[in-house]
Amino acid sequence: MKFKLSQQWVMMGLLFTFYSTDSRAYCASDVVYKSGIEDLFPPEQAGALLDQESASRFLYQATFGPKLSEVRRLQAMGIDAWLAEQMAIPATLQRPCMEDIQANPDLPLYQNSRMEAWFLNSAEGTDQLRQRMAFALSELFVVSDAASLNNEVMGLARYYDLLAVNAFGNYRDLLEDVTLNTMMGFYLGMFRNAKADPVLGTQPDENYAREVLQLFSIGLHQLNMDGTEMLDVDDNPIPTYDQTVIEHFARVFTGWNFSGCAENNWQWCNPSEPGVEAYAPMEPIEAYHDTGEKTLLNGQVLPAGQTARQDLTAALDNIFNHPNVPPFISKQLIQRFVTSNPSPAYVQRVATVFADNGSGVRGDLNAVMRTILLDDEARNPAFIHVSTYGKLKEPLIRYLGLLRAFEARSRNGRYGNWNPEFSYLQRPLGSPSVFNFFSPHFQLPGPVRDQGLVSPEFQITSETTVTTVANEMNEAVNRGHHLYDHWNESMPLLQLQRELLLSNDDNALLDHLDLLLFAGQMSPATRNIAANLWINTSGADDITRMTSLIHVLVLSPEYVVQR
Repeated sequence: MKFKLSQQWVMMGLLFTFYSTDSRAYCASDVVYKSGIEDLFPPEQAGALLDQESASRFLYQATFGPKLSEVRRLQAMGIDAWLAEQMAIPATLQRPCMEDIQANPDLPLYQNSRMEAWFLNSAEGTDQLRQRMAFALSELFVVSDAASLNNEVMGLARYYDLLAVNAFGNYRDLLEDVTLNTMMGFYLGMFRNAKADPVLGTQPDENYAREVLQLFSIGLHQLNMDGTEMLDVDDNPIPTYDQTVIEHFARVFTGWNFSGCAENNWQWCNPSEPGVEAYAPMEPIEAYHDTGEKTLLNGQVLPAGQTARQDLTAALDNIFNHPNVPPFISKQLIQRFVTSNPSPAYVQRVATVFADNGSGVRGDLNAVMRTILLDDEARNPAFIHVSTYGKLKEPLIRYLGLLRAFEARSRNGRYGNWNPEFSYLQRPLGSPSVFNFFSPHFQLPGPVRDQGLVSPEFQITSETTVTTVANEMNEAVNRGHHLYDHWNESMPLLQLQRELLLSNDDNALLDHLDLLLFAGQMSPATRNIAANLWINTSGADDITRMTSLIHVLVLSPEYVVQR
């Protein structure tokens, strides 16, 4: 056992040496932290459209966390202008990073490379709202490297890019792009899904047919526009579909293979062949498509004799126009950005815009996101004091909020956070199953369940994960600041020059941290604890006092829970 442990440490050392040999082969940030006092403390501008607490709170909902400079900018330009700007910024993509690595024949492409690109884009991308939306969509339209896709680094990077590009487009287009993506095809069985073969005794794979309905569009039960379940005369939920519908959708999703495959090479076609593209949308080979009549949702019948593409288009239209889609998708997006338990009225307001953006367009995600973030239930500070309002922050969002609040930078511009799942129990496109890291319907036993509420993120919260996240935050703060000689040149280090300038003014320091970490919501109890800690550590050096204070604050309820 000791020998194996030693081997493990040797391998870790080799891997670190390997990853560190040539940082130019990776995408690194070219953002340089400016330490001038004017840059450290951007002043509030006269005539600001928002107070600083409201601006910080909005940025916690709409980005991976506020920076002081972005709080000031949002105050000056207002939310409407900020949203218009964010939705117009082109997507920051992972694909270029992966291609840079592939260009170096000495460096293989690992999932760690994709993680580095994800952290870089999420922490520093100018398209923050788009990146947050892509993350939310990745937890809705789930594929994962935890199983069959563990070697598909470029494919998963491009799948995430697909979500980012479609973030503010139309849900119908997104649904089709996801359906025809080879990563989804591999993950849920639509790739090379062939029609029934009586000789071999095979039937079409039902996996994608089941999940596209249950998880990606309409859910298990019929819904009212406010997201509540419709009930039959016996007060039981009404199913949205049955097994027969699943079987007919499975027949719809037959005949699809790599783009460029020849009809006589269904089984063995591969991307090494001329004209075959691994990551282009899948294309049909008609000989393997079921051309029989099919009955879909709400009894819609697809006639016999249609092509694979005709069937697919009609089937996705059938799903898209189902009345469940607006409330089903709208509620989950509200949960990811604003609160776990939105009121039925809030859900209905958003779902109504999903059904019609005011110009007769259904599925406009731009309009949906504007409605979610501008709704009174998102913006009115009175909701902060409602006990059932808000959400537990996902562990990765907590960590990114810390990095962004203190302008974290590594010495070589890279982001060496390669295995966040070990401590945070989350890895983008790395959930343990198609059901994501947590269910939107999860209810923590006790007061939450007793009140009929849900608490999705608590599904990955336990005594173990509370400890691992606390330890990881300790590493990120106490051994992850600009004055610490960290062994990993790729580790993002908190830039605490600004905070150290406030060391001699306790109230100014706590006000500053309150704005960045709590959007002005630090409770008197937490502020008292922080003040006492600052006083009681007066004998230590400033950086030790500062990191101890920040570590305590990022473990506090006000930081962990978003309101």
